[in-house]
Amino acid sequence: MNQAQVYAFVDLETSGGSAEHDRITEIAIIRVDGETVRRYQTLLNPQTHIPPFITAITGIDNALVADAPTFATVADEVWTWLQDCIFLAHNVRFDFGFLKQAFAHVGKDFNPEQLCTVKLSRRLYPEHKHHGLDQLIQRHGLRMPQRHRAMADADAIYQFWQMVQQSFDAKTLQAACQKVMNRPSVPVHLQALNIDTLYNGYGVYVIYGDNDAPLYIGKSKTVKTRLLAHFRNDVRSGKEMLLAQQARRLQIIECAGEVDALITEARLVKQWQPSLNRRLRRKDALYSWQWQRGDDGFDGLVLVDAATAVLDGSSVYVGLWHSRSEAKKQLKSYLEPSTLCWQCLGLEAGMTGSPCFRQQIKQCAGACIGLVEAAAHNAELARRLKPHLLASWPVDGVAVLIEEQRWHVLDDWRYLGTVSDVHEATALLAQPRPRLDKDIYQILYKHRALLHPLANML
Repeated sequence: MNQAQVYAFVDLETSGGSAEHDRITEIAIIRVDGETVRRYQTLLNPQTHIPPFITAITGIDNALVADAPTFATVADEVWTWLQDCIFLAHNVRFDFGFLKQAFAHVGKDFNPEQLCTVKLSRRLYPEHKHHGLDQLIQRHGLRMPQRHRAMADADAIYQFWQMVQQSFDAKTLQAACQKVMNRPSVPVHLQALNIDTLYNGYGVYVIYGDNDAPLYIGKSKTVKTRLLAHFRNDVRSGKEMLLAQQARRLQIIECAGEVDALITEARLVKQWQPSLNRRLRRKDALYSWQWQRGDDGFDGLVLVDAATAVLDGSSVYVGLWHSRSEAKKQLKSYLEPSTLCWQCLGLEAGMTGSPCFRQQIKQCAGACIGLVEAAAHNAELARRLKPHLLASWPVDGVAVLIEEQRWHVLDDWRYLGTVSDVHEATALLAQPRPRLDKDIYQILYKHRALLHPLANML
């Protein structure tokens, strides 16, 4: 590396592993500018509780930091120490992530050049499997008086840097550093990945954690690019940082196109319930408002189980929700600005011919007492609910949506399976029809122009 370059060897102790929720309890910086070496160290009051298991590791407890300054108090000083230098840390994403969050809280955008000594060790010593700081200390005989305290750990990183400067010629070391610094960010436990060979088309990716449990499932039209974006964003989002820290293995499922990727993602999230997925999780309950004509000529609405609904146009349905409360809340938002009579709609109990509660408080135009005719009332209801109607199945019978050589077999907005030809498609028709799924409905509705009747393929 350039001898004129300034380096800052940094280590933090924190109250936990999440930069979004936890805080820094100690910071140490060794700033090296040519022959000048300066050191900065301070405990910090995290203004949050330090758990006992963290104290057991670091020796830092709540009493020790009670009178220490907050980060906001020393932010300008720390900022000066870290300006115009390369930021070095062991697993740099962790320390950088905490500092970026801490500086953001005081209105500063912290974004220095970074060099991870874990990755540098992997590149310079590929014959070794493990490159944690404990392994480096033992392997290279680094001095370590007090492990898991910020200055001692920062000093171990600095010793490692001094050692590699003596062990490798300047050209080799510079090339290794540039390679590490320019390389897309990948979590430490996934360093064995050959990024250049990762598939980068339509697909679904599964990120596994300890015990091979799925952490997160996602989809993209450029899978490799999306994965690297996850790992670059780990310091901007608590979830992304947690994902990067816990990731142990990747699986990429190549897909034929957008619909294949969307359906595969939705299906696998429901099947495996990854801990970091929130959207697309399995929700067995499904409700819709069924539009019905009453004996009095007024159209009404009844909340029904939508999972078994038949969307062939014989009945009209409004919306899909996973809870009764949400269904009622959303319907209210559709109707609230109007003077429709909720009693005539069947949404409130009341006596025929008697004013409803809303009419008594001047929010109903009076359909309940004959002031509004059924035809006009029904027309206003239709106008307000038209944007929220479920679409009727647009194909006569079973449909297929073909992407490359994959046939997605579909019926009444339900996904039956994916096969490779028409004969396999017809074989799927013998299986029980699945329940309606909100996510699958939305995917298929968006791509309804691509549906073709299976009967036309025979």
